[in-house]
Amino acid sequence: MKKDTSDNKLSDVKLSYLKNFIQGQSILDVGSGQCFYSQWLHQRDSNFNITAVDCVDLEQTPSHIGYLKLNLESTFPFQDQSFDTIIAFDVIEHIENETQLINELNRVCKNDGIIIGSVPHDNDKFLPDYNLTFYHRSDLTHKRYYLPETLYSKLCAAGFDIKTVELHGGINPQVIAEFFPKHTRFLIKKIIGMFRRMGLINIEILKSDLFFVAKKVIND
Repeated sequence: MKKDTSDNKLSDVKLSYLKNFIQGQSILDVGSGQCFYSQWLHQRDSNFNITAVDCVDLEQTPSHIGYLKLNLESTFPFQDQSFDTIIAFDVIEHIENETQLINELNRVCKNDGIIIGSVPHDNDKFLPDYNLTFYHRSDLTHKRYYLPETLYSKLCAAGFDIKTVELHGGINPQVIAEFFPKHTRFLIKKIIGMFRRMGLINIEILKSDLFFVAKKVIND
């Protein structure tokens, strides 16, 4: 990904979740990387009070975003109920103690606050039968993968009420092309890619990512 915050350089799915579910003004971006999505949010609304955290040093820290280098396995240096919205794209699967992280996200989330995130899907369906798999399995920093039911369980146990869990991220046309004779694969890949862009095909059974939105439950 290039260091650009224009819409066409970022994930359309992630942007749609941010557009549809962001609430309040105080936002925590966990596992923010180079702060691409934090910067996009600031460009969308300069009144957002955005804090971004990750375990890496940034070459250049955006002046309008409060960035902190943190050990995401540890307690966050924020008071209880500090944030209206927490963003956790592609981060939970990298954490050794996922329960501690999710509990910590719940702690710093305001009552009725929202968490928006994504994790890699664990169900490859029939792909392993053909020595194929989701691309994200090549990332050796992943500690685990998720099914919808396991994601539900983890979030609910931490005190979140699940609003939605959806599958996104259709597989690359190259994967489907592998099922055809070798001399036809290039053409098949191009045709499948074109049909997907036109919205004529949608391979629902093979989605690589689970996106979720959950609200913090108010404990009386």
